[in-house]
Amino acid sequence: MQSERYFRTMFTVAAIWNWSAALLFMAMAALDLPILKWFLTVIPESFLWYHLFLCLVAVYGLGYFWIGRDVIRNRAIVKMGIIGKMLVFVLLTSGWLNGVVTILTAGAGAVDLVFTVLFIRVLMKTRDGV
Repeated sequence: MQSERYFRTMFTVAAIWNWSAALLFMAMAALDLPILKWFLTVIPESFLWYHLFLCLVAVYGLGYFWIGRDVIRNRAIVKMGIIGKMLVFVLLTSGWLNGVVTILTAGAGAVDLVFTVLFIRVLMKTRDGV
């Protein structure tokens, strides 16, 4: 069985991934940086929904941080993370296939797919406690 240290590290990395993505994409939008066009094929007139999504990404990062502190007590948050990351993967892949986002954005979604698999493994390995 993998150690608590492994789980702490993995969920801390997941938290940092979410926080970094949220901060980076919010900054690109707030500062009107041209690099945003590397990720979105259509720049929205209003960033309200975009910012709301990124705030949720950051909140999920907080959940991953909590999981890393106590996996067993926070297994329900692991389940939420699996659902959330799978939805992000599906939506970003769909967005890429429909020309709404670029391959870079779809690639970020692929990272979430990897985390989905890792999170599922955590649930399977902690079924009876760490």
